[in-house]
Amino acid sequence: MPPKKDQDTTPGIKLLRMFRKLMLDGRRHFQSDLAEEFQCSPQTIIRLAGEIEAVVGASLESGLENRRRWYQIRTISRSRLGLDFEELRYLSVCRDLAGSALPEQVRHRVDDTIFNLSVLMADQGYAGRDKAQRQQFSFFSKGKIDYTPHFEHIEKLLQAAEERQVCLVRYKAIGKTESREHRFVPVRLVSMNGALYVLGGTLTDDFTRVHHLINLAIHRIHDVTLIERHFHLDAPDASPDAFGLPWHEPKSFTIQFKPGKAAEYVRERIWADEQTLEEAEDGGTILHITTRSEPELMAWVRSFGGEAECLTSTTKND
Repeated sequence: MPPKKDQDTTPGIKLLRMFRKLMLDGRRHFQSDLAEEFQCSPQTIIRLAGEIEAVVGASLESGLENRRRWYQIRTISRSRLGLDFEELRYLSVCRDLAGSALPEQVRHRVDDTIFNLSVLMADQGYAGRDKAQRQQFSFFSKGKIDYTPHFEHIEKLLQAAEERQVCLVRYKAIGKTESREHRFVPVRLVSMNGALYVLGGTLTDDFTRVHHLINLAIHRIHDVTLIERHFHLDAPDASPDAFGLPWHEPKSFTIQFKPGKAAEYVRERIWADEQTLEEAEDGGTILHITTRSEPELMAWVRSFGGEAECLTSTTKND
């Protein structure tokens, strides 16, 4: 059996990529072009097409044009969208909540998609569209960041994360006067406290091992260049229910808040998926919390001034 052209991509990933391409673009795609794009053999494309056909049935069409095999997924009709207006309303709510962190280009594409779905689903002209497009939530923040100028950087970082590709990232850290270039492997993008970050690791000069794990603020990135190198990085999972970004083994902390506004503020919120709250004898609040981001937790505690104190800390396995 000849070696794979792309050693780093599993058959499952190729299948998902091909299905996504056919699903989102209703035009004909030639077998030879798909094989070149996905770095595989024409026989692999035939096999992937067979697996897709087993799921979507007759919606996958195939034929010959000038002796070249093509594949196409027929446009899905309104009756087969699998959505109702209640679900479309939820999509609109998600758009409203995420809108402040999205680049303008992405917001327009999301709005156009919701509009097109609502038109396809509506039985009464534009009434359904108006219902779906009406803003349900508003999100207010102080110091909003405009990510529109960073759209190209975000696109490259997402591509690199998907393909485990190395980037040269020119980044200006806060407090520094000049930018610095990093040999960087992105893992995923996250949103936290009204800002977008890319999680990953920097590599050594010879690209053979991880120098250290870091997170980079998207708005401080000056340039992203993709290079023809790949690296598999096993980074800690970034759970949206955890406190802070994951950079070390889980540690547990006990934090006491004095009676008053700070204690009430802490009691009203969920800070992590692993936390417990108890009432202190003086009427304050004691928070037991587990995190992979000790520096961020300590900065949060210091932000309360004299109203909060870290009592104990232990590793999770202690």
